[in-house]
Amino acid sequence: MLFSAGCNYHGRLKRGIYKTPSFDDKIDASVLVVADKFIQHTFTFKDYNLTPINSYVIRVDDGAAVASADALATLFSRVHVDEYRFRHQYDYVAEIDYHVEERGEEGFALVQNDRYLWVRKYWIPQFYTTVTLTLRNPNTRAAVIKLNASRLSYLEFNNAAVGVHWFNQLTFSLLFPVIAPVYTQTAGASIRKTLEQDLRACLRKIMRELEENCVLFARGPGRDSFPRNDHKYRELMKKTTYVETPTGHGSGFFISEDGYMITNAHVVEGQRDARYYLYEDLPFEPWRSEPPFRYARVVKVNHSRDLALLKAEGKFPYFELDDDRSHYKTGETVLALGNPEDEYWTMTEGIISALKNDNGVDTIHTDAAVNQGNSGGPLVLRATGKVIGVTSSGIVKHIAEGINFAITAFEVKRTLGIDQPIDEEKLLREEVEALPVTKPK
Repeated sequence: MLFSAGCNYHGRLKRGIYKTPSFDDKIDASVLVVADKFIQHTFTFKDYNLTPINSYVIRVDDGAAVASADALATLFSRVHVDEYRFRHQYDYVAEIDYHVEERGEEGFALVQNDRYLWVRKYWIPQFYTTVTLTLRNPNTRAAVIKLNASRLSYLEFNNAAVGVHWFNQLTFSLLFPVIAPVYTQTAGASIRKTLEQDLRACLRKIMRELEENCVLFARGPGRDSFPRNDHKYRELMKKTTYVETPTGHGSGFFISEDGYMITNAHVVEGQRDARYYLYEDLPFEPWRSEPPFRYARVVKVNHSRDLALLKAEGKFPYFELDDDRSHYKTGETVLALGNPEDEYWTMTEGIISALKNDNGVDTIHTDAAVNQGNSGGPLVLRATGKVIGVTSSGIVKHIAEGINFAITAFEVKRTLGIDQPIDEEKLLREEVEALPVTKPK
């Protein structure tokens, strides 16, 4: 059985692998290292250089959490590892993103026996370790600081594992079933040791940067995160949403009090529902936000014109759509709202540069700066506060630098067959008519 199926190794990272002297001046604060979130639980490695293939499964969560706590204890006076639900008992919450990815490269070696000499190709395994430390205020969930480190290292087997490996190659694996358990244990210990060394190195780099930024944790003015000061544009931002799907994110905006929302078709591509966030949810990081999550149902999609209508439950402030094309004038000041890249609820100002009909679709050219993530956001006419377009990078492929495009509000109403207020009965009829007809048996 060993010969046909190989051996399996199960181990775990050791505790107490981070042994580094404390910094001279410790910060008088308590830190909770979250043990039940974000840390990779197991790492699985398969040694394809052996016949049969060996599999190694190493638990990394407990050792990684304790190592992170040991590292933070060199700078903070009190550090504990516990569950996230106890976060309000501490000054800061430390979230550790720890992930190990197997990589590798090909190598070649000369192999010889009594009669032949040949070149054998083999796989040189590498481990790519990434560690990200985020310290948060437990009450507001705002990130105080976020640091990361990475390390790429070759897997170095100890002498015993190397000896058994080459003995296996020269004997054509005939005796490997006898010595397989020895090899599995020695190789597994080498893998575990490599993981520990990489984790230690990443944590040391992070702690050096954290110590250099220790002024962030000083008591008194300036301790809290930089507040938003959105002034008169806050009401516009409250009508704008952050739209998220498993494949990416974009922007959207409400067009009715009862939750109808407009975005781009490519933002909700292939999805029946999309998660969304409101301006009042700030500060937050979408992939780590706490439930309850808000979901909007995808009601209508037009792919060729890159428009989608969503429906959320609740009462919301909303934009009016200005579908009078005579109001779209070159030189008028416009505001582009949305969530570009990893920024949330931004606003850029520009002018209408030109108007164009692109393959039957009315589009507005503007020099208001937009980036990926702005897709689906509203283009607002500053003079009236009404939406005259939907930012879209998918409708025109030949986008020039400094020129961005929006689908007009006229096209939104015409394409989706809607008006304000929304006729829900008409939309329901369209949904029913769109359902496939099943003939009775």
